[in-house]
Amino acid sequence: MRFILTLLSLFLIFSTALFSGGFQINEHGARATGMAGAFTTSYAPISIFYNPAGLAYLKGTNFSVGTTLIFPSARFRGPYQFNTTQETKMVKQVFYPSNLYLTHATEFGLAFGIGVFNPYGLGSKWPEDWVGRAITVESDLKTFYINPVVAYKLADELSIALGFDYVYSTVTLSRKIPSFTPEVSVKLSGSGTGTGYNVGVLLKLDPVSFGFSYRSQVKVNYSGTADFQKSPVLDPLLPGGNIKTSVKMPDIVMAGIGFSSENVTFELGYQFTRWSSYDVLKVDFETETSAQQDQTLERYYKDVSIYKAGLEYRFGSLALRAGIAYDQNPIDDKYVEPSLPDADRWEFTFGAGYTFGNLTVDLGYMFVRFKQREVIGTLVGFDGVYNSSAHLLGINLTYKIF
Repeated sequence: MRFILTLLSLFLIFSTALFSGGFQINEHGARATGMAGAFTTSYAPISIFYNPAGLAYLKGTNFSVGTTLIFPSARFRGPYQFNTTQETKMVKQVFYPSNLYLTHATEFGLAFGIGVFNPYGLGSKWPEDWVGRAITVESDLKTFYINPVVAYKLADELSIALGFDYVYSTVTLSRKIPSFTPEVSVKLSGSGTGTGYNVGVLLKLDPVSFGFSYRSQVKVNYSGTADFQKSPVLDPLLPGGNIKTSVKMPDIVMAGIGFSSENVTFELGYQFTRWSSYDVLKVDFETETSAQQDQTLERYYKDVSIYKAGLEYRFGSLALRAGIAYDQNPIDDKYVEPSLPDADRWEFTFGAGYTFGNLTVDLGYMFVRFKQREVIGTLVGFDGVYNSSAHLLGINLTYKIF
């Protein structure tokens, strides 16, 4: 009985890595992707995510729609506890977080906009029979932020903005309990909503600009079900049923200093994510048994930073872009597990844009190289080596309506 409860607790504890930095998505516009996300001093419809104060410097009405294709890969060697260094590769998947923006600027310095994007998402999938199936087989997280904003130009050199976030999120987690014959399959799924806000400031002192934006913490209250595919004899022990929990999506601060001339824009950017706000996770089962009980789980995530640099060079209707970023991860070694193996990483980007009359097409590419991560003494007892990488390809179509 205690063994079953321990397995269930470990599943809940380490499933919460789903909300780590590895699932945070910062690519919400191909133009910014090509500049490694260094975009707080630039302005375009995608500024709703990066710095909404930039909307005050747009003209007319603009519409932008895009997506980013994400091709992650990972492999694991271990676990050391089983005296093996066999290699298992994560099942290949393609994710496509998408974005949509609509903006309108008046001739009185006031601008409005609304954006829809997915700042937390992705997932992982391992073979059904792999050695770590007792920890995870598949995980998937999706979030949808609906973000209306208003921006105002206080002076030719200064603008401010305020926005509201409505968040809808879904999560699915699955694993096996191989100690039973036949094995028990566990699936947790749920959805929830939350609200937050964002603000932005843009100061333009040509040729230098300073940008700042803040997106608040959002508490998402999830409700869903726990399902066990098992022998009927286990029904009294693991009945499943309704579950509830809440998760805090962390605060995010972005800042940048930009240098612009007629043909060139260069920005040094910084992003701070307050993952330490994600401290305790409480999971409530509507139906409790000796093996299926409410859990209060402590998390020890660290606040992390991203350092960015991006360049754009314009030749008439053509723009070329490049960038580099260093992105820290928030999880201590003892909490690392395969639902999404996270590590500090380098991001290398390039992109291009071309304007055809009122239509602009932007493309951005990013290669993410995670540092090799060897973890020993993990709480879940699954030590070994993770190697990960990812390719991202973004496209946006932006149309100036009038």
